[in-house]
Amino acid sequence: MKSGTNNVLLVIVIFVLTLVLRAEPVSQLRPTDYVNDFAHVLDQTTIARLDDLCQQIDQKAHAQIAVVTVNSLDGSDIESYAVDLFKKWGIGSKSTNRGVLILLAAQDRRYRIEVGYGLEPILPDGKVGGFGREAVPLLRQNDYSGAVSLMTSRVADVIAQDAGIQLAGARPPTPREEEPGPGLSAGAILLIFIVILVILAVPPLRRLLFWVLLFGGGGGYRGGGYAGGGWSGGGFGGGGGFGGFGGGSSGGGGASGSW
Repeated sequence: MKSGTNNVLLVIVIFVLTLVLRAEPVSQLRPTDYVNDFAHVLDQTTIARLDDLCQQIDQKAHAQIAVVTVNSLDGSDIESYAVDLFKKWGIGSKSTNRGVLILLAAQDRRYRIEVGYGLEPILPDGKVGGFGREAVPLLRQNDYSGAVSLMTSRVADVIAQDAGIQLAGARPPTPREEEPGPGLSAGAILLIFIVILVILAVPPLRRLLFWVLLFGGGGGYRGGGYAGGGWSGGGFGGGGGFGGFGGGSSGGGGASGSW
């Protein structure tokens, strides 16, 4: 009995130690580039593309995007973790606070887009929240490279448009708008109204309508989707490299989510 208890305790200790060792406290994280894949969930092609994209944003739009993946949030909520990491690394210039942190916690299945003070007017919470929700289907398929690429590209496109610059390289596909169905003419609406009045005025037809509505059904849904393929073609912007972040800060603006 005692041996069985010791075995259970040993399993619990090993499990707890595993979680502790896999956690990444903010104090231990050091940036080595714009993209820092501490969780090792991104492929090398994606890392190279995103590093180049973030470099273009830094050099051309004078804003900084940091992409970070971790395994665990070390017991913190992702909002506090993101604010602490943003402050510790100083993403964006200290004078303009034009920085964005895109954070993914793979083991905790949480993501956060943290926006610096200087970019909040063009990247409000609702907008970046939409970018995150757009990436959720990819995250649920464990396509972390696709999801992080999508969120980073959406943020970069907004910054580039505001700065009036062009970005080199291919972009993730833009969601296709739901196609509207054919509308009804004024004559058709009038005809339907007259038919309804006739049905309501004639008791047998009124009873028939009741049973049709009771047992009728049908209908369908035609949703949107992605128009086009993935990241193909295009080239890198080239030139320069990562020179560190500039001392920017954030006050908690942005959006979080899970999958």
